Amino acid sequence: MVVANTFATDTRVRREAKAIVDEGYFVEIVCWDRQGQRSPTERIDECVVHNIRFGRSTALVSSRLYFVIAAVVFQVIAFFWSVRLLGRTRTLFVHAHDFNTLLGCAAVKQLFRPRVCLVYDCHELTPGVYQEWYGSFVSRIAGQLEVTALRWVDATIAANEAISRYLCTKSDVPAEVIYSCPAFGDVPRISQLDARKRLGLFGFITLFSGRVRQDYDFDMLLDAARDLAANAETGFRFVFIGPGETMRLLMDQVKGKGLQALFDFRGWVPERDLLLYYLASDLCFAVTRDLGPNTCILTPIKLFESMACALPIVVRSHTLAAEIVQNWCCGIVRSPDSPSFSTELTRLSRDPRSLTYLARAARRAFDREYNWDSMRGRLIRLYSDLGSLLFR
Repeated sequence: MVVANTFATDTRVRREAKAIVDEGYFVEIVCWDRQGQRSPTERIDECVVHNIRFGRSTALVSSRLYFVIAAVVFQVIAFFWSVRLLGRTRTLFVHAHDFNTLLGCAAVKQLFRPRVCLVYDCHELTPGVYQEWYGSFVSRIAGQLEVTALRWVDATIAANEAISRYLCTKSDVPAEVIYSCPAFGDVPRISQLDARKRLGLFGFITLFSGRVRQDYDFDMLLDAARDLAANAETGFRFVFIGPGETMRLLMDQVKGKGLQALFDFRGWVPERDLLLYYLASDLCFAVTRDLGPNTCILTPIKLFESMACALPIVVRSHTLAAEIVQNWCCGIVRSPDSPSFSTELTRLSRDPRSLTYLARAARRAFDREYNWDSMRGRLIRLYSDLGSLLFR
């Protein structure tokens, strides 16, 4: 597997790698350690992980040129790593995660075609991502390069239906949709009250989990907190868990507005505690800003973690996440004509029956469709089908 992210903290990639290992495959990971804090080689979930460093990208978050150069160099390294592996084995699955690993992996497939199966795992809408970061011109170039490389792909995995539909217009290879969801066994068997006691939480809790990025509309939370403070509403808490270094700007804004009493920044939490925060909360916040096509089709992991923990979620209208929430009636969809978020929070805090209805619908969606036990089966079938072609 080749992934341009820190494997140890990438939930989706780790979940897939563990499933493949459990099926009996030997898995090596070549990853770009973006925090630059991991040892060069380590073993995680029975996978051998090789961490490649290019400094700490978190300190260079505004440097777009840095990311381009690092991505090119990383793909060259991944190419030679794959060639080295082929010197030790007769056949090889090369599993490329996202466009910023695809070109190097496609080159391996071109040179060693009979011995290599190339799997392309697309987490985001490539032209949309590059449009948001670099503009339309670079977006068109990235989109065309992706289409060219797709000619060498044997199987495609899409993170959601929207990405699958897009890829199917660019390639004859069907795209298998595999959502990154918790498994049934991942969810702790503990009540909301006990989870709160363990974590030291209180009040009506709105949770945000993950990286604090430009994709999300945190101004909505700041405005809601300002309104609640102005009305002397003290029973509300906005709890943030995720990489602490990504929270600094928001923490400064909270402090500058004098809203510290309403916010609780917990930073990165151990994996064993992650779902406890969902179980302890009343609402999960996942409202994106309209930055372009990619923010319209995001299906963040927090959507499915909320379902697993029977936690209603708040999303933006006219997005794929909103379609899922509306189909399952498992959350709140915010549109431009929605009441202020503070008003909505106050209403929900006084209407436990509505919250219970949404919570049960969320868990029903998880039980019936959005669980890793189902998704894992799709991934293993894909590898089995490819293996029958590679080893015949």
